[in-house]
Amino acid sequence: MITFEFEGKQFEADEDVLTDYEFVADVLTADEEPKALIRCFRAVFAGRDREYARAVGGKMATMGDLLKAAFAAAGETAKN
Repeated sequence: MITFEFEGKQFEADEDVLTDYEFVADVLTADEEPKALIRCFRAVFAGRDREYARAVGGKMATMGDLLKAAFAAAGETAKN
């Protein structure tokens, strides 16, 4: 698990999920199967996706930004 900051709050994400090919493929093809994106949120945030959605205001666009921040945090961890 990695911890990262988003909108002044701390969140955790599963780094193994974020770097998994199947996960990334699901994210990139989520427009073909909308439920896939929800499964992705649930997987990367270890089942805390609804809690995190409430913490960031409950908007889907903001959840997308949160996911991008998790990817960025995983990328920073990989660099170190």
